[in-house]
Amino acid sequence: MENLTKQQLILLALLVSFVTSIATGIVTVALMNQAPVGVVQTINKVVERTIETVTGPTKETQTVVKETVVVSTDDQIVGAVEKNKNSLIRIYRTNTDPSSGSNSMVFVGLGVIISTDGMIATDNNLISDGGKYFITNSDNKLIDLSVLRSVSGEQVALLKIKNDEKNPVKYNTVSISKNDLKLGQSVIYIGGESKDSVSTGIVSTLSVKQIQPTDNSTSTPVTTKISSIETSVPANFISGGLLLNLSGELVGIKTIYMDSSKSDLFTPSLDIQNALNALADSQKKAQ
Repeated sequence: MENLTKQQLILLALLVSFVTSIATGIVTVALMNQAPVGVVQTINKVVERTIETVTGPTKETQTVVKETVVVSTDDQIVGAVEKNKNSLIRIYRTNTDPSSGSNSMVFVGLGVIISTDGMIATDNNLISDGGKYFITNSDNKLIDLSVLRSVSGEQVALLKIKNDEKNPVKYNTVSISKNDLKLGQSVIYIGGESKDSVSTGIVSTLSVKQIQPTDNSTSTPVTTKISSIETSVPANFISGGLLLNLSGELVGIKTIYMDSSKSDLFTPSLDIQNALNALADSQKKAQ
């Protein structure tokens, strides 16, 4: 050591620092792999966002200021819930007492507003032929719902809130995710019969089914789509409840799958878009 030059000492210090950083990384990864799953899932993710601000009157005096903003998972969850709480609606129907003939209000399930004029997506299994459905506003007044699309065998039904043509209400809508879900992705469930209830978890299983070409052509490739989403969210699920990603976008809604005994399956938001496209096609043909 005493015979080393100043330059050699600097290079030795850099080598020791490099080896130490590699050893620290290896030990950290090993400890994380050995940690229980529950512990790993509760560790907040950190998103670093760099903001560049240019100041100064001339190019010669311009200064770039960089600021790192730390956003925790808790902040993302709170933001997603706050963003969508007014898009979740509760659907009711009238129930007639055969002995007295009187009508009562019965809770059916949940739905999500997908257009500013009051279109709603919900679990198709909640809707029956001839049923009369409605929601309540902030004054507890009943507002009628009309059924726009409810096809047997499909998971998603489309309803519409009756709007006053003279004084139309502009509703808060959910943003539908256009990105593919990934296994292990964090998700948020919003439900609740009388008041909002929030639970979190991850995407644990994605069921995929093949879609055969409609023209039966051998040259047309067979495509696949996600048919159902299973999560680790611990909740008492209510049909029509919302499944969101950490950005607050809708990735699925809670529906009942008649061919499955599982009660925690969600229909992907792509099915909502497919129902909207089918509704638009039928309306064009009717014109």
